[in-house]
Amino acid sequence: LRLPGRIAVSPNYIKHLPAIGGEVDLLRSLQLLPGVKSISEISSGLYVRGGSPDHNLYVLDGVTLYNPSHFGGAFGTFDSDAIKSVRLFKTGLSAEYGGRVGSVLDVSMREGTKERLGGSGGISMVNSRIMVEGPINDNATFMIAGRRVYFDLLLLLLKNKDARYYFYDLNAKVNYQISESDRVFASGYFGRDKFGGNFDGSG
Repeated sequence: LRLPGRIAVSPNYIKHLPAIGGEVDLLRSLQLLPGVKSISEISSGLYVRGGSPDHNLYVLDGVTLYNPSHFGGAFGTFDSDAIKSVRLFKTGLSAEYGGRVGSVLDVSMREGTKERLGGSGGISMVNSRIMVEGPINDNATFMIAGRRVYFDLLLLLLKNKDARYYFYDLNAKVNYQISESDRVFASGYFGRDKFGGNFDGSG
């Protein structure tokens, strides 16, 4: 769905975005949209209509993310398996977003399926990921997703036993349906970069 200055991205579209290292990176994929670009090949930052990444507001389930990337901006923090919908506002920002001068990326996490317990996952050359969702009872559902990038193991294969770097993300959400038109949910995100050791192989 496209409106003036606004783009809504569906979950099915997200699954077919270009994969980098075996996994979809939402921020890098959005750089393919009109009016959005990157400053370099290794950056996942969004440069929207000439603005810089710090002009943009990143929102996950209504909560501001102040650092939406890992490894100095090379990888985004958004786990594609945990995403329900994405809205990119390039212009015409409403007051609820605090009057940002750039753009707004509003991401919603999956709420979990009411049908049965299920999930997805995968292993690539650089990471592993898993997502589990399902019903808690007739009115409540849950979703838990996690991923880990194992650059530290790759460095060991390169005979650098002193270098240590990896990052991981964890997303969780519980949704409760009060009535046909009312619901409440609790969601959370935790991510961390672990860095240390020598990267020059000197000891």
